[in-house]
Amino acid sequence: MNVDARGAQAIDRTREAHVDALNRGDADGWAAAFADDAVQMPPNGPANVGKDQIQAFCGAMLSAFGAEFSLAPEEVRSAGADWAFERGTYEITLSPKAGGEPINDAGKYITLYQRQPDGSWAMARDIWNTSNPPPGMPE
Repeated sequence: MNVDARGAQAIDRTREAHVDALNRGDADGWAAAFADDAVQMPPNGPANVGKDQIQAFCGAMLSAFGAEFSLAPEEVRSAGADWAFERGTYEITLSPKAGGEPINDAGKYITLYQRQPDGSWAMARDIWNTSNPPPGMPE
């Protein structure tokens, strides 16, 4: 079942705030898109459980890199009255603040959103991984 129009608009606002904060280098804004008990599952590392760990990850990443980030949602569906999931693709360029060549990545993601008591939707679970082959592997 697709998310109703009101829920879809709220999810769009959360997604847009997440992308905007990352592109502005705003770790607090990036972490604010997540629920307090959210779990963020970045590639090549452990899960960040809870907003404090997510905040620390966001801050560390954005202190080292400037980002140009975009999401292309392909599917947003209801998973009950208070849950929804989104599947799509991303593109990101990370520019090292210490200098050096930018890192380009493109991949896919799934985000689970949870309706909050105030009616807003927050990111509750977020996982992404690259579509690029590992170094040394044929494309």
